[in-house]
Amino acid sequence: MTNPEIAELLRKVAAAYLVLGENRFRIIAYERAADSIEHLTSEVKDYWDDHKLEDIPGVGGGIASNLDELFRFGKSKHWETVFASVPQAIFPLLRVPGLGPKKAFTLVTTLKLNDAKTVIADLEKAATAGKIAPMEGFGEKSQSVILEAIAIYKRGAIKENRMPLPYADAVAHEVIAHIQKGGSVERVDVLGSLRRQVSTIGDIDIAVSTRKPEAVLKQFLTFPHQKVIDHGPRGATLLLSNGRQADLRVQTPEAYGAMLQYFTGSKNHNIALRSLALEQGMSLNEYGIKSVKSGKMKQYSSEEGLYKAIGLPYIPPELREDKGEIAAAQKHTLPALVEPRDIRGDLHVHSSYDLHSSHDVGKNSIHELFTKAANLGYEYIGFSDHNPRANQSEGAITDIMKRRQAAYVRQYASWKHKDKKNVHMFVMCEVDILPDGTLALPDTAMEHVDGVIISIHSAFTQPKNQVTERLIKALHAHPKVRILGHPTGRLLGSREGVDADWAAVFDVAKKRDIALEINAYPERLDLPDTLVYDAVQKGLRLIIDTDAHASEHMDLMRYGVSVARRGWATKRDIANALGYNDFTQWLIRN
Repeated sequence: MTNPEIAELLRKVAAAYLVLGENRFRIIAYERAADSIEHLTSEVKDYWDDHKLEDIPGVGGGIASNLDELFRFGKSKHWETVFASVPQAIFPLLRVPGLGPKKAFTLVTTLKLNDAKTVIADLEKAATAGKIAPMEGFGEKSQSVILEAIAIYKRGAIKENRMPLPYADAVAHEVIAHIQKGGSVERVDVLGSLRRQVSTIGDIDIAVSTRKPEAVLKQFLTFPHQKVIDHGPRGATLLLSNGRQADLRVQTPEAYGAMLQYFTGSKNHNIALRSLALEQGMSLNEYGIKSVKSGKMKQYSSEEGLYKAIGLPYIPPELREDKGEIAAAQKHTLPALVEPRDIRGDLHVHSSYDLHSSHDVGKNSIHELFTKAANLGYEYIGFSDHNPRANQSEGAITDIMKRRQAAYVRQYASWKHKDKKNVHMFVMCEVDILPDGTLALPDTAMEHVDGVIISIHSAFTQPKNQVTERLIKALHAHPKVRILGHPTGRLLGSREGVDADWAAVFDVAKKRDIALEINAYPERLDLPDTLVYDAVQKGLRLIIDTDAHASEHMDLMRYGVSVARRGWATKRDIANALGYNDFTQWLIRN
């Protein structure tokens, strides 16, 4: 079974436990384990093969035992018993927005929806026929909401169909800009996974601090949309014209900090935070902090004030995943996370220079890209066009690279003379790692570059051991190998990354002081944040690049920085946070 399949299985167990009235801590344990497994960069089966299931964050002895049974026999007797105790038709309904396990159970049992294959369509028929409204605890509004939720599900606007972070960010900023046109907004923020800068996003959640909630909500409802899903005094939900869902929450400035913290999440972070508060006799919720003893509620206008009230410094949203951030905050050892302003250059930029490359060329000229780098305030830029096609002789490839180097030097001099700006240039090349681990650029051509980025662009389905050997061989291939580009090769929503023994790969990269790239391109965001965290803990060098194929792509750097921040990376972990002289000393070595 794949990691997503196992995560889904654990969530089904948690849902069944909820219906059966199981201990809530057991339910939480399964949900946490599912979240952890979903974001693993190695297969759960590999942990099982190595007898290290309990090394997976959130996987305790009980879950590990059942997973062991699953891998040995193809099923867990305990889980089979749990599933047999609840109607199977409830599980498909959990894919419909707003339908939790208990509500799904009530609908299935009351309406006698017994066929799991057709249950969503059957529920839609029942709602259309008006059979839900008379049910206890539902009513006409609930019936209407369920119909809308099913429509959203059928359009694909559900969390399984997630957007890459930059696309979600763009949608959110369109909505925010529209809200601000109406005035009455004192502060506005995104919420949830978008605020935590997770690589893929489901719904768009927005918070507004205001003293005129009616005016803000009225303005929000004029944003282009297909349907108003919900509308109340403190919030509204729209199905946007692009098929995405947008939720708005409004709060007074005095209580805004508590709401912002609560709806930023993550769920696991908030659970841990509430547990810490309870130890101090305090109850934490979206409205503030209540004294358990007196029942008195205190509001907080800022997150900083709320965290301080429970004895913690402010924890950046990117770290709020219950992965040690609270313990670090208690010890005052939270990292000073890298900021976009720390980046001094972009080393992975593709120009329009035609060198008969193995892959697509860039859109913009050298001059245009130099100007863009200058406008971004960079000290340096690296031109990393793809290697020439391999179906040429070594001499022909070397000649191409020699002519390219000379052309870049000429164009650099021309640009500097014309624009009188001081952006330094590195002549780089992005070189294919071939399936056998050799590089698609001969050693003789390496004389005409300052350094190379090596990347996997083929044979993504090789077995784990083969991929590992391939990467390690490539890292050893030549002294000018300085960067491992988009290491997993994933494309969000369309291609899984390669599976490798990343600990072994990281050991070689560290020994040779080769930087692991955090690729900021929207569909990549690769190295993933979980591997960034592992790399930071091992003391590896990272580099954040845009993989720009057009000048405007260079503006995407901040999303690579977000990935770095989620991996606990600081300025000192990032190679291109170095000034020009120090960076040159690292990059160019004999």
